[in-house]
Amino acid sequence: MKLTINEIADIAKVAKSTVSKALNGHKGVSEENRRRILELAERLNYEPSASAQALASSKTGTIGLLIPHEAGYSLSGAYWSAIITAIAQAANRRNYSLMILTPVSDDDLASPIEAVIRRRNVDGLIIGAEQIDPGVTSRLIEEEIPFVFIGRNTQVQHYSVDVDNFGGSERLVQWMIGRGYKKIACLSGPAGYLYSQQRIDGYLSALKKAGIDWHDVTHTEYSSDSTQKAVARIVEKYPDLDALYITAGGDFLLDCIDILRLSGKNIKKMGLGAFDDYRFFDYLDIPVCTIRQPLKDIGVDAAEMLFSFLSGSVPREMNKILDVELILR
Repeated sequence: MKLTINEIADIAKVAKSTVSKALNGHKGVSEENRRRILELAERLNYEPSASAQALASSKTGTIGLLIPHEAGYSLSGAYWSAIITAIAQAANRRNYSLMILTPVSDDDLASPIEAVIRRRNVDGLIIGAEQIDPGVTSRLIEEEIPFVFIGRNTQVQHYSVDVDNFGGSERLVQWMIGRGYKKIACLSGPAGYLYSQQRIDGYLSALKKAGIDWHDVTHTEYSSDSTQKAVARIVEKYPDLDALYITAGGDFLLDCIDILRLSGKNIKKMGLGAFDDYRFFDYLDIPVCTIRQPLKDIGVDAAEMLFSFLSGSVPREMNKILDVELILR
Protein backbone atom coordinates (compact mmCIF):
# COMPACT_ATOMS: atom_id res chain seq x y z
CA MET A 1 0.00 0.00 0.00
CA LYS A 2 1.20 3.50 -0.83
CA LEU A 3 1.44 6.11 1.88
CA THR A 4 -0.94 9.06 2.03
CA ILE A 5 -0.12 12.63 3.02
CA ASN A 6 -1.92 12.02 6.32
CA GLU A 7 0.36 9.09 7.11
CA ILE A 8 3.50 11.08 6.27
CA ALA A 9 2.18 13.88 8.49
CA ASP A 10 1.74 11.40 11.37
CA ILE A 11 5.25 9.99 10.92
CA ALA A 12 6.83 13.45 10.65
CA LYS A 13 4.64 14.78 13.48
CA VAL A 14 3.53 17.80 11.45
CA ALA A 15 0.24 19.02 9.98
CA LYS A 16 -1.05 17.68 6.65
CA SER A 17 -0.82 21.22 5.23
CA THR A 18 2.89 21.30 6.13
CA VAL A 19 3.47 18.08 4.20
CA SER A 20 1.59 19.45 1.17
CA LYS A 21 3.66 22.64 1.21
CA ALA A 22 6.92 20.73 1.51
CA LEU A 23 6.10 18.30 -1.30
CA ASN A 24 4.96 21.11 -3.60
CA GLY A 25 7.83 23.48 -2.84
CA HIS A 26 5.76 26.21 -1.20
CA LYS A 27 6.74 28.69 1.47
CA GLY A 28 5.40 28.42 5.02
CA VAL A 29 7.47 25.43 6.09
CA SER A 30 10.90 25.46 7.71
CA GLU A 31 13.87 24.16 5.74
CA GLU A 32 14.46 21.49 8.39
CA ASN A 33 10.88 20.20 8.09
CA ARG A 34 10.99 20.43 4.29
CA ARG A 35 14.18 18.36 4.14
CA ARG A 36 12.83 15.80 6.63
CA ILE A 37 9.50 15.43 4.79
CA LEU A 38 11.15 15.07 1.36
CA GLU A 39 13.54 12.45 2.73
CA LEU A 40 10.61 10.55 4.27
CA ALA A 41 8.64 10.75 1.02
CA GLU A 42 11.55 9.38 -0.99
CA ARG A 43 12.49 6.67 1.52
CA LEU A 44 8.92 5.46 1.98
CA ASN A 45 8.10 5.64 -1.75
CA TYR A 46 5.34 8.22 -1.34
CA GLU A 47 3.19 8.68 -4.43
CA PRO A 48 0.92 11.72 -4.91
CA SER A 49 -2.78 11.00 -4.91
CA ALA A 50 -3.17 11.96 -8.56
CA SER A 51 -0.79 9.16 -9.49
CA ALA A 52 -2.47 6.76 -7.08
CA GLN A 53 -5.76 7.49 -8.77
CA ALA A 54 -4.06 6.81 -12.10
CA LEU A 55 -3.03 3.36 -10.88
CA ALA A 56 -6.65 2.76 -9.98
CA SER A 57 -7.56 3.47 -13.62
CA SER A 58 -9.30 6.71 -12.77
CA LYS A 59 -6.71 9.02 -14.38
CA THR A 60 -7.69 11.36 -17.17
CA GLY A 61 -4.61 10.80 -19.31
CA THR A 62 -4.48 14.57 -19.81
CA ILE A 63 -2.24 17.35 -18.53
CA GLY A 64 -3.18 21.02 -18.72
CA LEU A 65 -1.24 24.12 -19.72
CA LEU A 66 -2.61 27.30 -18.17
CA ILE A 67 -1.40 30.32 -20.15
CA PRO A 68 -1.73 33.47 -18.02
CA HIS A 69 -3.09 35.70 -20.79
CA GLU A 70 -6.31 35.75 -22.76
CA ALA A 71 -6.29 33.69 -25.94
CA GLY A 72 -6.32 36.62 -28.38
CA TYR A 73 -2.83 37.60 -27.24
CA SER A 74 -1.21 34.38 -26.10
CA LEU A 75 -2.19 32.02 -28.91
CA SER A 76 -1.36 34.48 -31.68
CA GLY A 77 2.29 34.93 -30.71
CA ALA A 78 5.28 32.72 -31.42
CA TYR A 79 6.39 32.32 -27.77
CA TRP A 80 3.51 30.26 -26.42
CA SER A 81 2.96 28.48 -29.75
CA ALA A 82 6.48 27.03 -29.61
CA ILE A 83 6.11 26.00 -25.97
CA ILE A 84 2.71 24.39 -26.61
CA THR A 85 4.23 22.33 -29.42
CA ALA A 86 7.08 21.11 -27.20
CA ILE A 87 4.76 20.20 -24.30
CA ALA A 88 2.31 18.41 -26.60
CA GLN A 89 5.13 16.32 -28.08
CA ALA A 90 6.46 15.44 -24.63
CA ALA A 91 2.95 14.49 -23.49
CA ASN A 92 2.34 12.36 -26.57
CA ARG A 93 5.51 10.38 -25.88
CA ARG A 94 3.94 9.36 -22.58
CA ASN A 95 0.50 8.70 -24.10
CA TYR A 96 -0.95 11.86 -22.54
CA SER A 97 -3.09 14.52 -24.16
CA LEU A 98 -2.61 18.25 -23.64
CA MET A 99 -5.43 20.64 -22.73
CA ILE A 100 -4.86 24.38 -23.26
CA LEU A 101 -6.43 26.68 -20.68
CA THR A 102 -6.66 30.46 -20.98
CA PRO A 103 -8.48 33.00 -18.80
CA VAL A 104 -11.26 35.21 -20.11
CA SER A 105 -9.19 38.16 -18.87
CA ASP A 106 -5.61 38.44 -17.64
CA ASP A 107 -6.70 39.16 -14.06
CA ASP A 108 -8.89 36.07 -13.64
CA LEU A 109 -6.71 32.98 -13.45
CA ALA A 110 -8.84 31.59 -10.63
CA SER A 111 -11.74 30.66 -12.93
CA PRO A 112 -9.92 28.12 -15.12
CA ILE A 113 -8.26 26.65 -12.01
CA GLU A 114 -11.62 26.23 -10.27
CA ALA A 115 -13.01 24.63 -13.43
CA VAL A 116 -10.15 22.11 -13.42
CA ILE A 117 -10.77 21.30 -9.75
CA ARG A 118 -14.52 20.93 -10.28
CA ARG A 119 -14.28 18.74 -13.38
CA ARG A 120 -11.11 16.81 -12.49
CA ASN A 121 -10.31 16.73 -16.20
CA VAL A 122 -6.49 16.87 -15.92
CA ASP A 123 -3.96 14.91 -13.87
CA GLY A 124 -1.62 17.88 -13.45
CA LEU A 125 -0.96 21.42 -14.62
CA ILE A 126 1.84 23.48 -16.17
CA ILE A 127 1.21 27.14 -15.38
CA GLY A 128 2.70 30.36 -16.74
CA ALA A 129 3.83 31.91 -13.47
CA GLU A 130 3.85 35.65 -13.98
CA GLN A 131 0.30 36.41 -12.81
CA ILE A 132 -0.40 33.55 -10.43
CA ASP A 133 -1.27 34.35 -6.81
CA PRO A 134 -0.99 32.31 -3.59
CA GLY A 135 -4.75 31.83 -3.33
CA VAL A 136 -4.88 29.98 -6.65
CA THR A 137 -1.95 27.71 -5.88
CA SER A 138 -3.30 27.00 -2.40
CA ARG A 139 -6.44 25.58 -4.00
CA LEU A 140 -4.34 23.23 -6.13
CA ILE A 141 -2.38 22.09 -3.08
CA GLU A 142 -5.55 21.50 -1.10
CA GLU A 143 -6.94 19.37 -3.92
CA GLU A 144 -3.57 17.63 -4.39
CA ILE A 145 -3.34 18.48 -8.08
CA PRO A 146 0.35 18.50 -9.08
CA PHE A 147 1.58 21.58 -10.92
CA VAL A 148 4.79 23.26 -12.08
CA PHE A 149 5.57 26.75 -13.32
CA ILE A 150 7.02 28.15 -16.51
CA GLY A 151 8.83 31.20 -15.20
CA ARG A 152 8.95 32.29 -11.59
CA ASN A 153 6.72 34.38 -9.37
CA THR A 154 7.48 36.97 -6.69
CA GLN A 155 4.75 35.68 -4.36
CA VAL A 156 4.87 31.91 -4.80
CA GLN A 157 7.99 29.76 -4.59
CA HIS A 158 7.44 26.54 -6.51
CA TYR A 159 9.04 24.07 -8.91
CA SER A 160 9.71 25.90 -12.16
CA VAL A 161 11.57 26.14 -15.45
CA ASP A 162 12.89 29.58 -16.39
CA VAL A 163 15.63 31.28 -18.41
CA ASP A 164 18.53 33.50 -17.41
CA ASN A 165 16.65 36.78 -17.75
CA PHE A 166 19.25 38.92 -15.99
CA GLY A 167 22.29 37.46 -17.75
CA GLY A 168 20.73 37.48 -21.20
CA SER A 169 19.58 41.07 -20.81
CA GLU A 170 22.98 42.20 -19.58
CA ARG A 171 24.79 40.52 -22.49
CA LEU A 172 22.50 42.07 -25.09
CA VAL A 173 22.85 45.61 -23.71
CA GLN A 174 26.62 45.19 -23.33
CA TRP A 175 26.79 44.32 -27.03
CA MET A 176 24.74 47.43 -27.91
CA ILE A 177 27.09 49.57 -25.82
CA GLY A 178 30.04 47.97 -27.55
CA ARG A 179 28.57 49.10 -30.87
CA GLY A 180 28.76 52.69 -29.69
CA TYR A 181 25.21 53.32 -28.51
CA LYS A 182 25.04 55.51 -25.40
CA LYS A 183 21.41 56.56 -24.99
CA ILE A 184 19.61 53.22 -24.81
CA ALA A 185 16.00 53.28 -23.59
CA CYS A 186 14.36 50.15 -22.18
CA LEU A 187 10.78 49.22 -23.05
CA SER A 188 9.65 46.59 -20.55
CA GLY A 189 6.60 44.47 -19.85
CA PRO A 190 4.31 44.95 -16.81
CA ALA A 191 6.22 46.08 -13.72
CA GLY A 192 4.79 43.35 -11.49
CA TYR A 193 6.29 40.47 -13.46
CA LEU A 194 9.47 38.98 -12.01
CA TYR A 195 11.09 38.43 -15.39
CA SER A 196 10.44 42.08 -16.32
CA GLN A 197 12.39 43.23 -13.28
CA GLN A 198 15.18 40.72 -13.90
CA ARG A 199 15.62 41.96 -17.46
CA ILE A 200 15.55 45.59 -16.32
CA ASP A 201 18.20 44.75 -13.71
CA GLY A 202 20.37 43.24 -16.46
CA TYR A 203 19.93 46.38 -18.56
CA LEU A 204 20.91 48.63 -15.65
CA SER A 205 23.86 46.42 -14.75
CA ALA A 206 25.30 46.65 -18.28
CA LEU A 207 25.00 50.45 -18.25
CA LYS A 208 26.63 50.69 -14.83
CA LYS A 209 29.55 48.46 -15.83
CA ALA A 210 30.11 50.68 -18.87
CA GLY A 211 30.03 53.85 -16.77
CA ILE A 212 26.86 55.15 -18.46
CA ASP A 213 24.63 57.10 -16.07
CA TRP A 214 21.73 57.74 -18.46
CA HIS A 215 18.87 55.24 -18.47
CA ASP A 216 15.13 55.15 -19.02
CA VAL A 217 12.67 52.34 -18.30
CA THR A 218 9.12 52.51 -19.65
CA HIS A 219 6.54 49.81 -18.96
CA THR A 220 3.90 48.64 -21.40
CA GLU A 221 0.99 46.23 -21.32
CA TYR A 222 0.88 43.36 -23.78
CA SER A 223 -0.98 45.06 -26.61
CA SER A 224 0.03 46.82 -29.81
CA ASP A 225 -1.76 50.02 -28.80
CA SER A 226 -0.02 50.21 -25.41
CA THR A 227 3.36 49.47 -26.99
CA GLN A 228 3.00 52.09 -29.73
CA LYS A 229 1.93 54.78 -27.27
CA ALA A 230 4.84 53.97 -24.99
CA VAL A 231 7.38 54.22 -27.82
CA ALA A 232 5.85 57.50 -28.99
CA ARG A 233 6.29 58.94 -25.48
CA ILE A 234 9.92 57.79 -25.34
CA VAL A 235 10.81 59.34 -28.71
CA GLU A 236 9.05 62.61 -27.86
CA LYS A 237 10.83 62.81 -24.51
CA TYR A 238 14.29 61.91 -25.86
CA PRO A 239 14.81 63.25 -29.42
CA ASP A 240 18.48 62.20 -29.31
CA LEU A 241 17.68 58.58 -28.45
CA ASP A 242 20.06 56.29 -30.35
CA ALA A 243 18.92 52.79 -29.26
CA LEU A 244 15.88 50.92 -27.94
CA TYR A 245 15.93 47.66 -25.99
CA ILE A 246 12.61 45.80 -25.84
CA THR A 247 12.23 43.28 -23.01
CA ALA A 248 8.48 42.96 -23.47
CA GLY A 249 8.42 40.37 -26.24
CA GLY A 250 9.95 40.44 -29.68
CA ASP A 251 6.60 40.25 -31.46
CA PHE A 252 6.04 43.88 -30.44
CA LEU A 253 9.22 44.98 -32.21
CA LEU A 254 7.28 45.74 -35.39
CA ASP A 255 5.04 48.13 -33.44
CA CYS A 256 8.16 49.88 -32.18
CA ILE A 257 9.63 50.11 -35.66
CA ASP A 258 6.40 51.63 -37.02
CA ILE A 259 6.47 54.44 -34.44
CA LEU A 260 10.20 55.08 -34.85
CA ARG A 261 9.74 55.47 -38.60
CA LEU A 262 6.72 57.75 -38.20
CA SER A 263 8.75 59.91 -35.81
CA GLY A 264 11.33 60.55 -38.54
CA LYS A 265 14.09 58.50 -36.91
CA ASN A 266 16.73 57.02 -39.18
CA ILE A 267 15.83 53.49 -38.22
CA LYS A 268 18.86 51.92 -39.91
CA LYS A 269 21.21 53.91 -37.68
CA MET A 270 19.40 53.10 -34.46
CA GLY A 271 20.31 50.22 -32.21
CA LEU A 272 17.45 47.75 -31.72
CA GLY A 273 17.45 44.84 -29.29
CA ALA A 274 14.74 42.42 -28.16
CA PHE A 275 14.51 39.67 -25.54
CA ASP A 276 12.90 37.24 -27.97
CA ASP A 277 13.95 36.01 -31.37
CA TYR A 278 11.72 35.21 -34.30
CA ARG A 279 12.57 33.94 -37.75
CA PHE A 280 11.01 36.95 -39.50
CA PHE A 281 13.70 39.17 -37.95
CA ASP A 282 16.08 37.71 -40.57
CA TYR A 283 14.02 39.41 -43.29
CA LEU A 284 13.91 42.90 -41.81
CA ASP A 285 15.90 45.56 -43.64
CA ILE A 286 17.34 46.79 -40.34
CA PRO A 287 19.76 45.04 -37.97
CA VAL A 288 18.22 43.65 -34.77
CA CYS A 289 20.14 42.07 -31.89
CA THR A 290 18.05 39.53 -29.98
CA ILE A 291 18.06 37.01 -27.16
CA ARG A 292 16.93 33.59 -28.32
CA GLN A 293 15.18 31.63 -25.61
CA PRO A 294 15.27 27.80 -25.75
CA LEU A 295 11.50 27.53 -26.13
CA LYS A 296 11.49 23.83 -26.96
CA ASP A 297 13.61 23.03 -23.90
CA ILE A 298 11.36 25.16 -21.69
CA GLY A 299 8.32 23.15 -22.75
CA VAL A 300 9.98 19.76 -22.55
CA ASP A 301 11.63 20.41 -19.17
CA ALA A 302 8.38 21.73 -17.67
CA ALA A 303 6.53 18.65 -18.91
CA GLU A 304 9.18 16.27 -17.55
CA MET A 305 9.10 18.06 -14.20
CA LEU A 306 5.33 17.57 -14.03
CA PHE A 307 5.61 13.93 -15.05
CA SER A 308 8.07 13.44 -12.17
CA PHE A 309 5.30 14.45 -9.78
CA LEU A 310 2.77 12.27 -11.60
CA SER A 311 5.07 9.26 -11.25
CA GLY A 312 5.42 9.84 -7.52
CA SER A 313 8.91 11.32 -7.40
CA VAL A 314 10.24 14.78 -6.59
CA PRO A 315 12.12 16.68 -9.36
CA ARG A 316 15.86 17.00 -8.76
CA GLU A 317 15.80 20.79 -9.09
CA MET A 318 13.23 23.20 -7.74
CA ASN A 319 14.14 26.02 -10.15
CA LYS A 320 15.73 24.97 -13.43
CA ILE A 321 17.34 27.97 -15.16
CA LEU A 322 18.17 27.60 -18.86
CA ASP A 323 20.79 29.62 -20.70
CA VAL A 324 19.88 31.91 -23.59
CA GLU A 325 21.67 32.72 -26.84
CA LEU A 326 22.72 36.14 -28.13
CA ILE A 327 21.79 36.49 -31.83
CA LEU A 328 23.59 39.19 -33.79
CA ARG A 329 22.38 40.62 -37.06
